[in-house]
Amino acid sequence: MLSLRKVLTMATAALVAVAGSIAVTSQASAAAGCRVDYTVTNQWQTGFGANVQVTNLGDPITAWDLRFSFGAGQTVTQLWNGSVTQSGAAVSVRNAAWNGSIATNGSASFGFNGAFSGTNPTPSPFTLNGVACTGSPVTPSSTPTATPTPTPTPSPTTGPVTGTAAQLVAGLGKGWNLGNQLEANVNGIPSETAWGNPVVTSALIDRVKAAGFTTIRIPVSYLGKIGSAPSYTVDPAWLGRIQEVVNLAYDRGLYVIINMHGDGYKSVSGSWLICDSSSQTTIKAKYQKVWQQVATKFQGYGGRLILESMNENFDGQYGAPTQPCYSNINAYNQVFVDTVRQTGGNNTSRWLLVPGWNTNIDYTAGSYGFVVPTDQYRSSAVPSNEKRLMISAHYYDPWDFTGTEDGTITQWGPNATNAAKKSTWGQQDFMDAQLKKMYDKFTANGYPVFIGEYGSIDKTAFDSTNTRYRADYARTLVATAKKYGAATAYWDNGHNGQYGFALFDRRTATVTQQGIIDAIMSS
Repeated sequence: MLSLRKVLTMATAALVAVAGSIAVTSQASAAAGCRVDYTVTNQWQTGFGANVQVTNLGDPITAWDLRFSFGAGQTVTQLWNGSVTQSGAAVSVRNAAWNGSIATNGSASFGFNGAFSGTNPTPSPFTLNGVACTGSPVTPSSTPTATPTPTPTPSPTTGPVTGTAAQLVAGLGKGWNLGNQLEANVNGIPSETAWGNPVVTSALIDRVKAAGFTTIRIPVSYLGKIGSAPSYTVDPAWLGRIQEVVNLAYDRGLYVIINMHGDGYKSVSGSWLICDSSSQTTIKAKYQKVWQQVATKFQGYGGRLILESMNENFDGQYGAPTQPCYSNINAYNQVFVDTVRQTGGNNTSRWLLVPGWNTNIDYTAGSYGFVVPTDQYRSSAVPSNEKRLMISAHYYDPWDFTGTEDGTITQWGPNATNAAKKSTWGQQDFMDAQLKKMYDKFTANGYPVFIGEYGSIDKTAFDSTNTRYRADYARTLVATAKKYGAATAYWDNGHNGQYGFALFDRRTATVTQQGIIDAIMSS
């Protein structure tokens, strides 16, 4: 499932990181120095995508011009987060209007698509504002700052988070996933541009809000950004970037959900939150330390921020849940709730979101072993008859319509015109019955339900009418969830075109699937 809907489809992938090797020289009156990390994120027969991160090792700068030369006739065909000029092999990339300032030890990134024939070697040398990038600084003229100035945390709210379950669900409303961004990684090292999406911008979040979405779910991986035992310190720069992206949505009045997303996938390099591993004592200690740091970072945020313990955790087999693996998932959820509550502040009364086995409805609502965590450390100011725990589930049934990457099943619902292109199961009656299970088990007992992912891939290459049924599917899912008192969030992986889930073009901050958005908003 990860490879089909979480990662952008690509023919082959090549990963290269490089720094230049020419001596640094002093630039005018300012100390200088730089490092460049150049990564080919994907590659096909005649083209490739790349991400470039430049780190400033000298005095702070307010504008930058990165130059390099291709060695095999490559050309830049499209670039984002900067402007490019190319003359023969020589390439010059200048900052965009919003990312020109780089503090000492700070960095800026841009991405591009390129064309090549034959071979695709890494370009060199790299120079930043005329200074060669070797990865070493010149003696600075002033004391450097360790990191860029962090984005300020919103002022803490006064008193505990308030509001009933029904008020929460109404506030969450219709949500959208910022997928394939903060959970993207290269060889187990998180990077928001690793899977082909550009850096998240305020323009994108403005467009999502303008489209009518009231919640943004932000999947997050930690993986190689976690330090060694026993402190398991999360890279402060990574935590800072998570906060910056959260603030882009939170400061615009949106609800925001962040989780631990890719650390529990066996298919991801560096994953460790593995329920059938023999190292459960170590895993739980690491899990506790990471959530302690994340929760502390966000303890002053108000009730529009929700923390989600994990995403689609299971043993990798799609059959019935196994024991003791499910017991370990329950234990993770309990560690999460206890840890977040004990960090204090608004975390003592914040709504927390927990999933069952693989966020599967049958295995969460049925008698397969899911246990709702206890909440002994929550604020005494929360009325005793209220819950502050939510239950997470995902919905992608029938998978042959929503996710299978071929042209066999392209239609769904009562409006389908070709029975051969419609799945024999998973239609409206099935959807209704599944969401009713969640209502009966959880919502009716005070635990609101969040359908944190749903959606269907683009198969218009096989059936020009496919988008109509994708819209019908989304409209029906959102309406059915609303009927049973649940909120929803559409899965968007940023990929437009064949097999893509995207509703927006993240590079231009424009809508690409207005019909599907209209269907969601009409429900």
